[in-house]
Amino acid sequence: MRPARDRCWVAWGRAGEPRPAPRYFRTRLEAEGFIFGLLVGEPGAALVGFDFAFGYPADAGLPAGRALCAKLDGLIRDEPDGANNRFDVAGILNREIQAAFGGGFEGPFWAHPAGHAYPHLSPKRPHPFPPRIPNGRLVERCLGSRGIQSPWKLFTRGAVGSQTLLGLPAVHRLLTDPGLAPRARLWPFETGWNQAIDTDAIVIAETWPSLVDCTRQPYPIKDQCQVAAVRDWALDDPAALAAALARPANLTDEEDRICREREGWIVGTV
Repeated sequence: MRPARDRCWVAWGRAGEPRPAPRYFRTRLEAEGFIFGLLVGEPGAALVGFDFAFGYPADAGLPAGRALCAKLDGLIRDEPDGANNRFDVAGILNREIQAAFGGGFEGPFWAHPAGHAYPHLSPKRPHPFPPRIPNGRLVERCLGSRGIQSPWKLFTRGAVGSQTLLGLPAVHRLLTDPGLAPRARLWPFETGWNQAIDTDAIVIAETWPSLVDCTRQPYPIKDQCQVAAVRDWALDDPAALAAALARPANLTDEEDRICREREGWIVGTV
């Protein structure tokens, strides 16, 4: 099938070696299998970046880090043909959050295709938004002027919420696979930003390709260009990468704790 945007693109490489063109995968499970194969064959340090949120606003009370990945892995069904239950799972999580807050509101997850109905999931953004639950994490609020989307939004152009629900189970499988688990670390939850990264660690981190200039890439599809640009940036400028994995200088101590323990962060956000 002809490669297209809004599917799965993977770019990979090693410093000092020729870099292959990004590879297109029609399904998430095919892309996951390819990434697994790369990591099993890589004995040294590796950085794996995924373009979806690794957490939710701390005030919502959802699990964080590995616990969130494991929870979603237990709820999500993602079939080889792409069929999945992400909207049903969003409704389940909405019900849990609403119950914890005493009910009386919609959301915080929202949006689904027209012509469908899902329990506890609205097709449109709740108005007003649920009290005491932010529409985004600290990192989304930091990047708000750049047009980043809320992790609660599941559908329509630019939405990242569905990718998060479907992607974190794959992160769980990479973290817990017997062949990878001894080296796998979830950034920044398990790495102290960049203070506790072993020389052979597999660091799995959240990226947002829009932070990297991709205009010099030769590829015709935007997603293809973006994954290549992020890979080349990471390999070509080790000092910039180390700084991007370090604690952001503008965070207060409390914000630092929230990001490391509850919400996560996006590599390179300042």
